[in-house]
Amino acid sequence: MRPVLGVLGELIALAGVASAGRFIPAGSFFFLYVVVAELFATYLIHCPAHYVVGRTLGIRFLSMRLGRTTLAKALPPQLSRFGRLLPILTLSTDRSTLSRAGTGKASAMYASGTVASVLSAFVVAAWVTPGAQVTLITVVWVIAFAYLAFDLVFSPRSGDLMRARRAGQG
Repeated sequence: MRPVLGVLGELIALAGVASAGRFIPAGSFFFLYVVVAELFATYLIHCPAHYVVGRTLGIRFLSMRLGRTTLAKALPPQLSRFGRLLPILTLSTDRSTLSRAGTGKASAMYASGTVASVLSAFVVAAWVTPGAQVTLITVVWVIAFAYLAFDLVFSPRSGDLMRARRAGQG
């Protein structure tokens, strides 16, 4: 599919997930909603961040399609098998505009997905904190820090942070 359509679809889905919270009453369903919304936010903002930063820096994208996560390679074998089964939306980058953009711009485009995903987990945690129960506050902050730790450990090995580092090295 065209990348702009895929990105718009993800942003519309993210807006839908965010607005659904207005209709969910306090209690266990709201607790579950917030946890799921936090996880969805980290996923649904990833490709749009790559796309917006990349296009701003002059990098084009050819398509958006279902693919496999590269992070599965860095996981322990038991988790790696599971990770390879999960299809994710991926952007196909136009290699010629990527190489012409230069190392700094390519590095920024690659890092943007991870940075946006991690920030989204913290935004959801901060949004929930003022009015939530202690249990929910604890869970959303644990998820946010766990997601940050996951990306700090695994993304430099086989994910976007690895690509950002390689792009920055020329």
